[in-house]
Amino acid sequence: MLVNARENICKKLFMGGSVIRKNAVPAALALLYSVFYTVIGPMTLSQNISADSFEIIPFIVCFIICFVFNRILFFLVNELCIFNKKTRITLWLDKIGNRRLFFAVWIFIFLSWIPALLITFPGVISYDMISQMDSALNAISSNHHPVLHTWLIRIFMRFGESCFSSYETGLGFLSLLQMLLLSYALSRMIILIRKQGVSDLIVIVVTVLSAFWFENACLSVSMIKDTLHAAFLLLFACHFTGIVMNPDEYRNHRRNYILLPLTGFLMLASRNNGIHIYLFCFAGLLLLRLCEVKKTRRFLPLAAVIVLPVILFKVYTGPVFSSLGIEQGQVREALCVPIQQLQRVAVYNMSELDENDQGKMNYYIDSLLWIDPYPGRMYDPFNADPAKSCFYSDNYNEDPAVFWKFWLKMGHRFTKQYAVAFLSNSIGFWYPDYYGFSYVMFDNYSPDELPAPVTRKSIWAPKALTGLYESLCSGDKWREIPLIRIFFVPAYISWALLYVIILSWKKKKYLSEVLPLFLPHIAQLGIMMLCPISSFRYAWPLYLIFPIAFIGLKNEKV
Repeated sequence: MLVNARENICKKLFMGGSVIRKNAVPAALALLYSVFYTVIGPMTLSQNISADSFEIIPFIVCFIICFVFNRILFFLVNELCIFNKKTRITLWLDKIGNRRLFFAVWIFIFLSWIPALLITFPGVISYDMISQMDSALNAISSNHHPVLHTWLIRIFMRFGESCFSSYETGLGFLSLLQMLLLSYALSRMIILIRKQGVSDLIVIVVTVLSAFWFENACLSVSMIKDTLHAAFLLLFACHFTGIVMNPDEYRNHRRNYILLPLTGFLMLASRNNGIHIYLFCFAGLLLLRLCEVKKTRRFLPLAAVIVLPVILFKVYTGPVFSSLGIEQGQVREALCVPIQQLQRVAVYNMSELDENDQGKMNYYIDSLLWIDPYPGRMYDPFNADPAKSCFYSDNYNEDPAVFWKFWLKMGHRFTKQYAVAFLSNSIGFWYPDYYGFSYVMFDNYSPDELPAPVTRKSIWAPKALTGLYESLCSGDKWREIPLIRIFFVPAYISWALLYVIILSWKKKKYLSEVLPLFLPHIAQLGIMMLCPISSFRYAWPLYLIFPIAFIGLKNEKV
């Protein structure tokens, strides 16, 4: 009996139906992954882009392993329907009800993060906190770091100083606010995927990971713009999913006409690239569902509500900023990729440029010839910050069209260098063997580095637990353990997203039906690829919204 069962499974896995039809997509994905993992990744990491560095044996082994894995995965999703399975747990959770379950999940996640707050109290004061605290204590004159977040830092620091004579206490309350908002957003997302029919086994796994994944705990108490943005992005993704899945039901809930504009505006204001995610999602949805929109006018009020956050954001960053004397951040923050590409050409191919092109290169990017004793270009293949700091934003602003014409000209001539620059800068988001910037800050800046004498005042810090957090945040061993490392190396979430999109497409047959659900994920992935470094904190929001993708594996129609 067991032998026959094994034979039947093997037939279904590799020989049932059309062999080509069943194996084409798994083979294509295996080939793509193998090329990036064994060929492009090592070449990019070593900066040796040549056929001489290609090794055939690792490629073949990787392809075989990946193909078998893919075939088994496709079988499990399509034949066994593991994402649809109902269990006794479902009946038990149904008795509790989604409303009470929401509050139970919210409290569970929030309480799970309390040890991180007690250990790091008032929170992790690192990342951009030096410049933001300086602005909060003095004058907020730039939107380089989102003004909304800097205002919150100012409000809570002043509150702590006036009520408790302690900046730390005020920042501790800001950490609590961040924890509440992020745990609320995660609970909202968990209930959403359950309502959409995702297996309760998956729901429970997502709940447990949300509570105990170190990244959530540590970043929820970090004084960093990413935390609030991640919470608002997650809430926005929930609203967007509701519109995609059942627009009629969504528009019938009047509270959404208030919550969507509020959530949308907060997402836009909490990070400077939030506007791009918002516009991409709704523009993509409009294009993919254009034929449906033409048939009815009943969605006009919802359309007005969708546009409202953009109008509010433009007023906020326009007249409001002008009246307060706040300038927009420099344009170089949005040009990491083209700056890095031009800088690479300047480093490796400057002698090949004529005098006119050399002059243009130096016009946009400082040559640093004046620096002593280390003159020369500042270029790190895996970090755009050095090159970005040398970019003349004012010269760009004089005539952006001239810059882009020059950039295209250099790209046409040095296409390989442009490709290598992009791959090098984004390597951590697609190459699973690279985790150079995947660490999470756990230690605070020393008080003498900060504009105010703020220091860590741990409330409860057992040595074993503190050591565990330090190891998780900055240790290498977790990032090297198979399976476990997927929670530490950001490249895995990019590949997971690709796999879920393909699996959902195979399940629903029509890509146009599947794709709208994944627009927030695709937008966030695109933002990641344009970041200055492949840091884990830039990939973190994609991890948070990823469970929504399971809906694509469950429903018959999206």
